[in-house]
Amino acid sequence: MYRTLSLFVLIVRAAASETISDADRAYLVSHLQMTREFVQDTTRGLTSEQWVYQPRPGSWSIAQCIDHLARTEEYVLRLVRERLLTSTAPLLGAFPSTAKDRKAVIEQPRRMSMVEDAFILRWMTDRTPAVAVPVDRRPPIQEISPRASIVEPRSALDHFLNVRATTLEYIKVTKDDLRGHFAQAPMPEFPDMKFSDAYQWLLRMSAHTERHLMQIHEVRRSDRYPIQR
Repeated sequence: MYRTLSLFVLIVRAAASETISDADRAYLVSHLQMTREFVQDTTRGLTSEQWVYQPRPGSWSIAQCIDHLARTEEYVLRLVRERLLTSTAPLLGAFPSTAKDRKAVIEQPRRMSMVEDAFILRWMTDRTPAVAVPVDRRPPIQEISPRASIVEPRSALDHFLNVRATTLEYIKVTKDDLRGHFAQAPMPEFPDMKFSDAYQWLLRMSAHTERHLMQIHEVRRSDRYPIQR
């Protein structure tokens, strides 16, 4: 009887470990809701000219930034659910176009903590390295590039909000072990952190929203940005 009870406790504990903690879930939901509100506040009331204005040749318009956010979130959510969670070994590259010459890291990832989460947020929201490189030398990742021409800018925002609603719905109810599946994801500023878990991919996606909101504000501060009349 005691042996059976002990086995039952072990099974329950094992099952409980195969999901994210309440704290992780609450933090990610709050962060996603926060960055969604940032996007809505930043784009509210824009004219058609403001949506599509590009400060210089090759730079993105506000519409393209939002289109990129929507495409990235759609891609990352699919990456997590269809590739990371179904793989026992760390994925070599989340974006095949950027991982062609990458070699697998021999060491095995360990379960990540809030400290590494903070590194993810710090790295994703720092636009300093990007701004230092000319636009023509930092092409977008092929899998998540924005459309070259966006006839109806509102469609990009609607796409983003629809995908974000899907992401939030998933995070609020999932029992998936987002801390137990990994992708190799080197960050130059944090060389010791060679992997990111599935949870961190969703968190970095929300931080990625903040990153491009900074870019949108850069567009709005440019000298020839259309004035609303």
